Amino acid sequence: MEIFRPWLLAAAFTATLAATLPAQPLPSEARQQERIHKYERIVADNPRDIEFWHELADAYRDAEMWDKAINADSEAIKRHAKYAAAYHGRAKAKVGKQDYAGAVADFNESIRLFEVRGGLEMYLTVEQPSDTYIDSYRSRGVALSHLNRFNEGVADLAIALKLRKDDPTMLYEKGYLEEKAGRKKDAVIDFHRSGMIYADGYGRKSAQECIARLDGLGAKAEADDIRRKMEPRKPKSDLP
Repeated sequence: MEIFRPWLLAAAFTATLAATLPAQPLPSEARQQERIHKYERIVADNPRDIEFWHELADAYRDAEMWDKAINADSEAIKRHAKYAAAYHGRAKAKVGKQDYAGAVADFNESIRLFEVRGGLEMYLTVEQPSDTYIDSYRSRGVALSHLNRFNEGVADLAIALKLRKDDPTMLYEKGYLEEKAGRKKDAVIDFHRSGMIYADGYGRKSAQECIARLDGLGAKAEADDIRRKMEPRKPKSDLP
């Protein structure tokens, strides 16, 4: 006698339903599409508004729709040729397309426009730099490294780190480019600093990645330094 198992029937029904229904986007994908459609409608109604074109480009870029992102930021630039953020956004989309030479050209223009009022020195001494400006240097450095221009990439990361001191991610990236450029001593310094910051801020996975890079470079003392930093702290005695 066959035993009736309700859970088997439920499973079969679920499988049949899944096979007959069209694939539904994941919640994050649905939000992306909703955002894209929102700004597509807005720019259709307000084609002269450069901010909305840039927002649409950001939405396309988040969805990895590189060509559409490039076209949308190009529309913003066409309407305002001195819009630094649009050059930065277009450059990021070109990096996504692996058009590194084109990305470098747009990052160059973004940086030039940000610095037209007072140069780099203004942001080092007077004015707080924006995240977009800092990332223009950081991402140009990454793009340059893809063109095997590692020392130039290192120089850009160094500037980004002057603008945002002790950023562990950029320290790691700079160390990686230095390693690629054969600058082992410099790489060890940056991997060590990055790992110590991550370890102090409980970014254990990232700290472990720094340890692995240092081990690979034969920098045992620096790797052990981070390991010690990650050791659990002994509780203080409650004795007088």
